[in-house]
Amino acid sequence: MTMAQNSESSAAVAEITPARLNGRVDALDGNRLHGWIWDEARPEERLTVRLMRDGVAVQEATADQSRVDLRRNGIGDGRHAFAMELDDHVAAARADLVIVGVSPSTGVALELRLPPPAELAAEAAIAVPLARFFDRVEALIALQRRSQLTQKELLDKVGELGLRLTEYRQREQEAKQSDEAEGKDSIAARLAELDVFQMRFDQTLKSFDDRLVAIRKEARAPLRQVTVILGFLSGLAALLSFVTLAVTLTGG
Repeated sequence: MTMAQNSESSAAVAEITPARLNGRVDALDGNRLHGWIWDEARPEERLTVRLMRDGVAVQEATADQSRVDLRRNGIGDGRHAFAMELDDHVAAARADLVIVGVSPSTGVALELRLPPPAELAAEAAIAVPLARFFDRVEALIALQRRSQLTQKELLDKVGELGLRLTEYRQREQEAKQSDEAEGKDSIAARLAELDVFQMRFDQTLKSFDDRLVAIRKEARAPLRQVTVILGFLSGLAALLSFVTLAVTLTGG
């Protein structure tokens, strides 16, 4: 798009949206002239301020300085203030000065009235306490915002700590369950070892019992033989005694 087309487009927009300039001169303090101006239809635009004397532009500035009170009162983003440092002879010709604000995009101009000293003094008497009041209100709002942010950070940290505590408890529970499972496994292993030991002990006892039975059997065989022999000898002795008695009786 060419510059000519841009100019035509800006002109078309200007025709569609009329300029609505608003502003004022706040004061001429010594050699310092300051105030503000803006186009309500184009709040992002920065206007040009011209200081005129006898129809001739003496000085020029851009209304692009930031002021808190402008932002508070809804004057765009607050960056619509201007200030000029005047020469002594220009400041001395206060009654002959004319301040004009001009929109660069539309060319619309607005003359800004320079208040007389008495009016400025009255406004200053009211403006200073109001400015202090609004400064305190703004400080309280900033403090409240900071407090809300701090509270949010604390809540976030508490939530994070809660999550960490939950994770720690879960890990502790898992570890406890794992220890219990390991303990159960250890007990089961020991019981199995005891079962094996008992089986082996039972087998040992059975083997010992079998040996005792065998020993008893082995011991009983000689006893039986001795008993038979003793019985035979006793019978034989009885027979001999009977024979002896018979012989004796017969001989007698």
